[in-house]
Amino acid sequence: MKNNTSHSKGLKWGPFVTRIPFIHIKLRAAEFFQGIVISGATAFAGIPIAMGMGLTFEEGVALSLIAGTLIAAGPIIFGVPFAPGWVTPAYPIVIGVFATMGYYSPAGAEYQVETFQFMSALCIEFTLLTAILGMTGLSSKIVNYIPNTLKSGIILGAAIAAFYQVFFKEFDSKYMEQPVAMTIALAICILTTFSEPFKKLASSNKNFQKLSSLGLLPGFVIAATVAYVIGEATLNITWGFKFPDVVTLFERTSPFSIGFPTPDMYLNALPLVIIGYILLFGDIITGKAILNDAQKERPDEVLDVNVNKVHLSIAVRNFLGLIINPNFPTQGALWTGVHVVVAERWRKGPKEMPSIFDGLGSYYLMAIPLLYVTMPFVTLMQPLMNIALNLTLVLTGFACAYVALAIPKTNAETACALLIGLLVAFSGEYVWVALLVGILLSVFVVGLHKKQ
Repeated sequence: MKNNTSHSKGLKWGPFVTRIPFIHIKLRAAEFFQGIVISGATAFAGIPIAMGMGLTFEEGVALSLIAGTLIAAGPIIFGVPFAPGWVTPAYPIVIGVFATMGYYSPAGAEYQVETFQFMSALCIEFTLLTAILGMTGLSSKIVNYIPNTLKSGIILGAAIAAFYQVFFKEFDSKYMEQPVAMTIALAICILTTFSEPFKKLASSNKNFQKLSSLGLLPGFVIAATVAYVIGEATLNITWGFKFPDVVTLFERTSPFSIGFPTPDMYLNALPLVIIGYILLFGDIITGKAILNDAQKERPDEVLDVNVNKVHLSIAVRNFLGLIINPNFPTQGALWTGVHVVVAERWRKGPKEMPSIFDGLGSYYLMAIPLLYVTMPFVTLMQPLMNIALNLTLVLTGFACAYVALAIPKTNAETACALLIGLLVAFSGEYVWVALLVGILLSVFVVGLHKKQ
């Protein structure tokens, strides 16, 4: 099969292909406006985490700008046909570890150089790991040797950590500050994302189908409206444009400014990096499977879905982030909801979407980075950022629980996965103990099988 789609051409550099907007990428209005609106609903989820690590709100906006721009580089600069996003399940685990080390507080921690040196250690090791596995092509072989019980436990640990963060750890400081809006947002998003009766309605009704494709947007918009109407959020709009303070962010977080991590930080970071990579690999496999399925109906544009190239692009993005602001959970492979929506529209044919990069490019480059310089949007979203964070964590928890609990095939596997999950979620800086116990349980309780 030959690729006859001119839109998929671009500028080759190394193993990658860069596509310049409006030259190699055609603007798709539907994806552009979805990118603005849906990204707007989630854009500020990372800011409460940044503030919990000692940064100001303004520095959190700068952090989101850097992360969003690097994420957008995935399909645009590197030519990877994925809708990239965070390594979202890793975030609640990382937050838990940082909290036990005194680097994170729900109410806002005091700024410490050590916080971001440790994050630098995570980012450096994660960059090296993904780069080495991408260059050698060993990723599939290594992950296949990890026992399913351990994989299930790690993913379940991410779910437990996410639920604990929302409903226990930060329940009073975040949830109960906007209880009505939070409850509405969670109820609607869980209904539209996970409800089986709703899925049946969506399969036979185009309006419900369109609603479900918008992910957390409907719940967020309704909750935000309620929050402003009943006074759980205060409307205080500032007009104009302002570029986020990236320079200050660099000075306070970059290892080139604050110094590189100590040897013990690299050692303590390694278990988290391994956990993060296992979660990342699951996203890569999911994204590839979605594209392979859609490819059957689009022989006119043959996609280069190369797992090694995906690894290398993530490694480079993490390295660039390391220079300005290290934050490895924000540079992952897949934003599943967006990926599915774009792939489904692409598979309908060239008339619907000439190239998948038209959809991805419109969604990302022409939407996400614009949000953080627009003061009306920034000030509108500021009172809603905790809703965005809690929605992200709870939906991540549901998705991880779905996946994790489907892996075990025996009672022994289920019990061991639960224990591993609890250890991953609550062992904090001793998360290496969770990995060690997981290996021992997999060998001596479940037993290793030739076919995982």
